[in-house]
Amino acid sequence: MFEHGHTIADSGSGLGLSIVKGIAEAHGWSVSAVEGNDGGARFHIRSE
Repeated sequence: MFEHGHTIADSGSGLGLSIVKGIAEAHGWSVSAVEGNDGGARFHIRSE
């Protein structure tokens, strides 16, 4: 999900979450995804 090119949308490029991950890691943070309460996804960005 966080890799370049990963997408499930016809119009998506698959770059968004990989960019988020790169920025987070550059700051020493972590990014994770969990199932959202309403069926989607919820993303956590944590400074550690």
